[in-house]
Amino acid sequence: MNHDKAALQALQKYFGYSSFRHQQETIVQQVLNKKDVLTLMPTGGGKSICYQLPAVIFDGLALVISPLIALMKDQVDSLNVNGIPAAFFNSSQNPDEQLQLSKKLRDNEIKLLYLAPERLYHSDGKLISFLKTLNVCLIAIDEAHCISHWGHDFRPEYMALASLKTDFPGVPVIALTATADNLTKKDILEKLNLHQPEIYISSFNRENITYRVSRKKDSFKQLLSFLEQRKDEAGIIYCLSRKSTEFLAANLKEYGYPAAAYHAGLDNEVKAKNQEAFLKDEIKIIVATIAFGMGINKSNVRYVVHVDLPKNIEGYYQETGRAGRDGLPSEALLLYSPADAMKLKQFAMIENNPEQSQIMLNKLNDMVRFCELQACRRQYLMNYFGEDFPSNCNSCDFCLTEFKRFDGTSIAQKALSAVVRLKESFGTNYIIDFLRGSKSEKTWASHKELKTYGIGADISKIDWVSYFNELISQGYLQPSEGAYPVLKLTDLSAGVLKGEKKVEFIEREIVEEVKPSEALAYEISLLSELKGIRRDIATNENLPPYVILSDATLLEIATYLPQNLDELRLISGFGDVKLARYGREFLLHVVNYCQINNLTSKIAQKAPKRERKANNPNKINDTATESLNLYKSGKSIAEIATNRGLSQGTIEGHLTQFIITGVLDVSLFVSEDKKQTIKEAIESYGAEKLSPLKEVLGEDFTYAEIKAVIAWMRKEGAL
Repeated sequence: MNHDKAALQALQKYFGYSSFRHQQETIVQQVLNKKDVLTLMPTGGGKSICYQLPAVIFDGLALVISPLIALMKDQVDSLNVNGIPAAFFNSSQNPDEQLQLSKKLRDNEIKLLYLAPERLYHSDGKLISFLKTLNVCLIAIDEAHCISHWGHDFRPEYMALASLKTDFPGVPVIALTATADNLTKKDILEKLNLHQPEIYISSFNRENITYRVSRKKDSFKQLLSFLEQRKDEAGIIYCLSRKSTEFLAANLKEYGYPAAAYHAGLDNEVKAKNQEAFLKDEIKIIVATIAFGMGINKSNVRYVVHVDLPKNIEGYYQETGRAGRDGLPSEALLLYSPADAMKLKQFAMIENNPEQSQIMLNKLNDMVRFCELQACRRQYLMNYFGEDFPSNCNSCDFCLTEFKRFDGTSIAQKALSAVVRLKESFGTNYIIDFLRGSKSEKTWASHKELKTYGIGADISKIDWVSYFNELISQGYLQPSEGAYPVLKLTDLSAGVLKGEKKVEFIEREIVEEVKPSEALAYEISLLSELKGIRRDIATNENLPPYVILSDATLLEIATYLPQNLDELRLISGFGDVKLARYGREFLLHVVNYCQINNLTSKIAQKAPKRERKANNPNKINDTATESLNLYKSGKSIAEIATNRGLSQGTIEGHLTQFIITGVLDVSLFVSEDKKQTIKEAIESYGAEKLSPLKEVLGEDFTYAEIKAVIAWMRKEGAL
């Protein structure tokens, strides 16, 4: 079988796309070659296609392990609408339903079977024994981070999944997760017993989401202000406690917003009713606990709000990723108060496990640093997951806002002097207490004798936290690695301490928010009409509307106005099955609308059908050009870094961009031998993240050399 051709044909026929996104194609090919795979891909990034497509092509049954019953039903509904026979097995089914399902499985009528891990390895062992009699061709483990103690959502029942490789020898296993740091990734690989797995890490950037953090003052008033412009849009609001979700949902209803609570403590019947109403757009807002995983695939969620602080970046990023899964512009708002962090510290402490407690506390501190950040939030998130990203994304509150700045050199000098006096051996909180002249016994007596002790008493603790976070983000301080990070000076610190370099801080007062550019024009009334048609079809088939067609697909129709089935086939999301099932009904309304309004097809203006692309990696900004000009004038990379107050790695990154344009030659950065070795690593692991490449290549290779080869390969058309 020609796997390449079969995969593309299946992608078009069942999912309505003519090309793959990110690393999907490579991952699918590895699975089709019966190799084990671990893939890290953000929510909404197309993880499901990585196992659903091979399942369609393989002869046999694919088992999909998922911890969330809600997600199982959602995925099964979507697959069946696409013409792929799928089913789930869980506790919501009665014995007769399970008997009928068993018969279908024996008769090879099901391609994908969704199971919860606790059902798979039930104590009586009947289910696993039955499955071993079937032709199982693939096993997919979704939310694979749940197997790790270091992950943000550990599930003990996942530990039993290590037996899968023994129970189904020779069957490929693909483990998938949206968020996992290096420690969690290592744990997944070890505990699942994967056999020589290929590891794929896609870009974590969710380019259509705008990230905002606001200081919490009157959270309900702030929430109402945010919702005022979004009355017709679906959203999820996260709270810290179950009681808060019910209280907030009730208050929102009083103000005319159709909302419902959803948390683990509600009766199953109430949860099912509220979820169903949300999926079918009968209510617009679900208010849920941070700890509870919604597990829904609703593609038209336009915003996610956290009214309380999440416990870690992984959880926050996964939750915000439930917005905009259809690729349309969406928002993530977090209302932050330092008091929230104090509340959450108790959750970080694991009894009789100081090591894990410290890791959880560090994750909470990373979350607080994100909230206090006075720099690009997207860059912070990308860097957290080991991915390089420019310092201005134009789609977070910091990058969209012009701030007043002030000369904070004296404040910076006090902070850096304290780090020096304390011999770079203490963390942020201790240093702040030292600067503020804390009388606590925790402050060493010998430190109270130092000149620097108490020189920052006129500045509040909250402001000091902000200043230290800014000094870290600007590169004047660097937290150490390990369970107990301490602050270290950097190469840039000396210039500040000597008074040779000025440091600016941002005032809390906002001057102006820059408005984002307008979206592509579309026929508003036609879009509304199309949504009505979709709603009627969904009601008739007892399915959520987005399962029929996504908002993104309807928006494309209302923009490009296809006039026949061939043109409609060029709209993203219209595969062969959906085209045959729904195409004519939607097309009839589009043609009538165009005739009434004297409009013609705009399909010729549409790019070839494919999933959305990431930002252009080859675009060169002014700061990179400045580095190039200095390099051309004869200055070394070290001299440019010193002159510009940037790290050598940043300057190297600037210069490697010009390899793509042919201005600079790759040989300036890397030898021929190293170039070939790096090229082979990139071909095996992809170029979307540098950290895995560096890990594979080892200490003899620098990030600059890796970046140079990536740029060279892009120039040569090899990427």
